[in-house]
Amino acid sequence: MKNKMKAGLISLLCISVLAACGKSNNDTNATPSASNSATSTASAKPAKSVTLSHMTWRVPDVGEGYDLFKKKYESEHPNVKIDINNVASDQYFNMLQTKLLSGDPPDIFTTAMGATELIAQVKNDFVVDLTDEPFVKNILPGALDGAKINGRVYGIPYDLVSLVVLYNKKIFADNGLSVPTNYDEFLQVCEALKAKNITPISYGIKDSYLTLFLPFQIAPTSVYAKDQQFDNGLLTGQTKFNSEGWKRALSIPFELKEKGYFTDNALGVGDQQSVEMFARGEAAMTINGTFGVSVARAANPNLDLGMFPFPGNKPGEENWMALNVGQIMALSSSSKNLEEGKKYLAAWTDKAYAQTWTDQAKSISTIDGVKNDFDPVQNDMTSYLAKMKTWQFANAGWPPGVSDAFMKTFQDVYAGKGTVEDILIAMDKAVEQAKALKK
Repeated sequence: MKNKMKAGLISLLCISVLAACGKSNNDTNATPSASNSATSTASAKPAKSVTLSHMTWRVPDVGEGYDLFKKKYESEHPNVKIDINNVASDQYFNMLQTKLLSGDPPDIFTTAMGATELIAQVKNDFVVDLTDEPFVKNILPGALDGAKINGRVYGIPYDLVSLVVLYNKKIFADNGLSVPTNYDEFLQVCEALKAKNITPISYGIKDSYLTLFLPFQIAPTSVYAKDQQFDNGLLTGQTKFNSEGWKRALSIPFELKEKGYFTDNALGVGDQQSVEMFARGEAAMTINGTFGVSVARAANPNLDLGMFPFPGNKPGEENWMALNVGQIMALSSSSKNLEEGKKYLAAWTDKAYAQTWTDQAKSISTIDGVKNDFDPVQNDMTSYLAKMKTWQFANAGWPPGVSDAFMKTFQDVYAGKGTVEDILIAMDKAVEQAKALKK
């Protein structure tokens, strides 16, 4: 999951999520019951035998998740066989695109949010609109919009990862500190830690994708909460990266550096190393993601671990969270088994099925009522999902080349070769180059 997450940050396999508040009711579960099956009554006609094909890249990283799901579903729907077809992640989307264009796609396929994934698939009428299906009510409000295009639902978002601050609860408690709710409070926490000779944040950006982790937690609030069409305006010239929102998102990391809140030599510290340093108690916090929990646990099984979304908001301003869905399951509009396909997707939103999956896949569930007991700290995210609005990892809507420009220039500026404005100028230049290639 971690490797897929890294690839997703760089290749734009991300989601667009605008969460609404409130909780859904899993009692509206639309998974077919035994009363609807071929064996419900003696007078019912035998159900037609159906094989549903499900294409994915996820089999290797979810343990027995697919096997257990398939066995449970087939036992409860004896007329249905599920054919799981796993394709290596580096080949997956090319193969899926070929199948979609050939008119012979799988019934169900795993996809992701992004301009070349779900958005393009909806635009080309490759997927079924599921908006009015009752089972979508079982999905957490902070995740459902990950499968929405223009307000319509086109798939089942599954498995959540978020960029977060991992923190040492014991260090916070020993020093009378609370989880900050805005950026001013975050600075106060960091200053209190520094005053006691405790390094506030273990920070590493040796791996270029790490430069994205902190700005991507700030941009949902500083940019997209104010203009949800920002990315759409890049290619039309209506918006620029050299703007107030992105200046704030990029200035904060350098402000924290100047105040001495980061570990030394961040350019020489990699992803795993920064988390391990934090886990050993060398810093009170680290900037990473929900996927960093396993690294921290391995480095220190006794760590009193917590997590919270980075508070990039100003006092009195609502904070938005950066969220990514690990997969979106869509129903092909060309499927010859549309109704059976909908029943199968409904099962993915059923609490019992979803709990089985989550226990095996060890990933945060999108389904209301499912417990993330594979690691108690993951349940921290459930409360945030219920009350916070969320947004995709920022580069999901960026033109090709912008992420590369961001990462390279960020590292250069961190090394003292330029300013924040140089990063923004490089990103806008990359947009212009992408526009020129499209002509």
